[in-house]
Amino acid sequence: MSADAPVFCICGPSAAGKTSFAAALDVRLSARGIAALRIACDDYYRSDWTPHPLFGYDTVDAVDSEALVEDLLKAVRGQATSLRRYDMRTRRVDRRPVTEPYDLIVLEGSYGPQMLVGTCPLASLVYLDESLLLRLYRRLRRDVSQRSRPPRYVIRQMLREMLPGERAFIHPLRKQADLVVRDQVRGLEDLLVQMDRAFKPDSG
Repeated sequence: MSADAPVFCICGPSAAGKTSFAAALDVRLSARGIAALRIACDDYYRSDWTPHPLFGYDTVDAVDSEALVEDLLKAVRGQATSLRRYDMRTRRVDRRPVTEPYDLIVLEGSYGPQMLVGTCPLASLVYLDESLLLRLYRRLRRDVSQRSRPPRYVIRQMLREMLPGERAFIHPLRKQADLVVRDQVRGLEDLLVQMDRAFKPDSG
């Protein structure tokens, strides 16, 4: 890449649909011949983190901000050869290679965007909004099936840690967002319009 890759950040509360939104965006961009490098803030959780007494893992301090910023800035400059990867089941950390060229970066996560606003250049900050009941259902189903968490543990964790963490760290991002998405289909179209304004692929 001859120029820095623009960064489009997708944030919002837990189970609001950030990963599925980023995947749908990836499909639409690919159809336009635009390659996106996806970076998940969840991959930057600290492996040696002692859960916060109030927020547990639902706090910005649980994310290794230095590692996230370092990898992101390298990716922006086209210098990243690998990115961090975090296993939610085992809490182990390794690296995944970056082997394909890309035109822009799609960063998504609940915790991590807070430390990037005003620190790293973002082409757009997108906040996904979703009803609380649907999010609670999604997180319960996800954490039980994909992360091997007992249902009782997940429910307790959501009520005692997730919700306080969202109020303290995630909800304030809504006021800073360039785009607030309540309907993902319409929001995807709105974001693509923003991308057309901020990023033009090479004609050659």
